[in-house]
Amino acid sequence: MKLRKTEHKKGSGRYQPDWEGDGVWVEVKNHLTAFRIVRDALFQLACAVHEQACQRAILLLIEPNMSDKGLGDEWHKVETTFRPDILGRLCIVIFRDGRLIGIPDKQEPDLHEELLKVSEEELAIKKNPFPKQDYQSEILKILICQWLNRKGPLTLDWLGNAAGCNYRTVVNALESLGNALARRSDRSVELKYFPKDAWEWLLVNSGRSRLTKKYSDRSGQPRSIDSLLGRLAKMQLPYVAVAGVLGARHYYPDIDLIGAPRLDLTVHCPEKYPDIDFIGRLDPALEQEDDPGKPASVVLHFIRRETPFFETNSAGVPWADPVECLLDLHEMRLESQALGFLNALQSRGTSQ
Repeated sequence: MKLRKTEHKKGSGRYQPDWEGDGVWVEVKNHLTAFRIVRDALFQLACAVHEQACQRAILLLIEPNMSDKGLGDEWHKVETTFRPDILGRLCIVIFRDGRLIGIPDKQEPDLHEELLKVSEEELAIKKNPFPKQDYQSEILKILICQWLNRKGPLTLDWLGNAAGCNYRTVVNALESLGNALARRSDRSVELKYFPKDAWEWLLVNSGRSRLTKKYSDRSGQPRSIDSLLGRLAKMQLPYVAVAGVLGARHYYPDIDLIGAPRLDLTVHCPEKYPDIDFIGRLDPALEQEDDPGKPASVVLHFIRRETPFFETNSAGVPWADPVECLLDLHEMRLESQALGFLNALQSRGTSQ
């Protein structure tokens, strides 16, 4: 059996695998480090198999940065959740060091050579990894966020765990704050006041420290922001949070702005390789926009620290923290709105 790369059709509204053969789908994930993405992919495949009556669906994990045992444990969780008729059509295949491993122990003999070819091709065209993490920016954003939320003193260990870095990196990052930082006898720290100089530095360097991808709808009939937001809510993605104008309005309903020029989303992605497969499900008409001078319908900002500090509302929609929303407003040149939002946060905190 031959596998062919799928030509994704815009607006189909149906699940489309990365590769397919006669009655076989292959969903590819490259260099994963998070088990939640494996769970999300298996759930997506199970729903698609049920709705579209596929005979076999394979989750192909290429050089995953997780153990075979850990992946086997994830499969055992799936075994207790999915119906037998769905489970019997699913499997995980791992490509590691030039060979294939099946979970459960399915070798897929008729597809062995084809899966090897797919793996090699996907490795050759894999997405570029994120650049080195900018911990100084992340630690500064965490400190400001916690100060705005009136969280009080923070230990250096806590800051390191939240940012995903070691103690020495935290100490080095804090040196730039000078007198704006209060140091307690128990070695905890907190901001004394809003650090204007550090904030200006963060704004100047945000293009480097905040990784961004922009998407435009070139179909001629773009979806409204409310429609996109409704779709996102239905997708229930805990690692994707609403930010930008909508996020700022969540914290500060009186923001001086009518409507929203675009949908800004903050994606928690501590992995080395970004997972943006949900964009195709959000709207198949969205295409990446590489021209910085052209407007975008959806903008993704990636945060790679360990703790995202999202806030989830009663509808299950995550909201990005106020600092990410502030940075989005500045990126859109909404300076007066950003100032009003910041003043509101400083005067009353962000508690709802």
